[in-house]
Amino acid sequence: MENILHEIAEFIEEENQSLTVKLLKKATRQLDLELTEEQQAKHNELLKVLLEKVAKGLLLTRLETQELDLDYDVDRFFYYDGTLLKNTVEILSSFRLLLHRELLETGLLQRSSATDVTWLYHHLIYIFDDAIRKTTANFNQENQKVLDSNEQEIMELAAPIVPIRSGVGIMPLIGEFSDSRAAYLLEEVIPKIVEMKIEQLVIDFSGIHHFDTHVAQQIFRIRDILQLLGIQPIMTGIRPIIAQTAVSLGIDMNEMRTYSTVKEFLEVSGY
Repeated sequence: MENILHEIAEFIEEENQSLTVKLLKKATRQLDLELTEEQQAKHNELLKVLLEKVAKGLLLTRLETQELDLDYDVDRFFYYDGTLLKNTVEILSSFRLLLHRELLETGLLQRSSATDVTWLYHHLIYIFDDAIRKTTANFNQENQKVLDSNEQEIMELAAPIVPIRSGVGIMPLIGEFSDSRAAYLLEEVIPKIVEMKIEQLVIDFSGIHHFDTHVAQQIFRIRDILQLLGIQPIMTGIRPIIAQTAVSLGIDMNEMRTYSTVKEFLEVSGY
């Protein structure tokens, strides 16, 4: 078995370039994928490196193979190119099957038993699957960065501070009110309110889509913090469900200044 693996490893190393070009062309044809010249060149480059690792891995133990860096799209080329993860995974999977078929057709395995061929195939599966796993993890990691960035922008848009005169500002709450949004208000928005030297802050609830006891607890916690900082919270857009939830939580709103709309507050206050 060891001699056979050495022969296969040598064959892959010697024929690396031709194997890469030949099998990539077959894989894209089978999958009916059209690659740009740049994408094709990148796959050729990455597959050539992966084949070098395949040849090396065939002579190592499974534990030693695990220590190889089997990442495929290391510099995230295909992610930023806009290539679907599905396409990259399918190319790797098809290339692996074609490589195994190519090794069979060379006659290198004619002296091998069925057990030897099965072991070789399992080794190839492990190496290519590890490359697929790491590529998928990297893709998801980049996606999460984009989602986190988008969420940050959404939170900034969903709780803007609008100054209407010296010492007075309006903060409309818009969309869903999640734990992350509550944390954003506490950690980012309230310090800005203090920096802006706002003494009265109108919190408008008319844009909140969903309101339950958990949301109420978060919001009224923010109200209490504002009061401790010497900032007077004024609430507008209080719908019946909000008032009922506040009562059920035992929150006293009698001393709170509340208005049905921001417009009403502005008119009553003479702004």
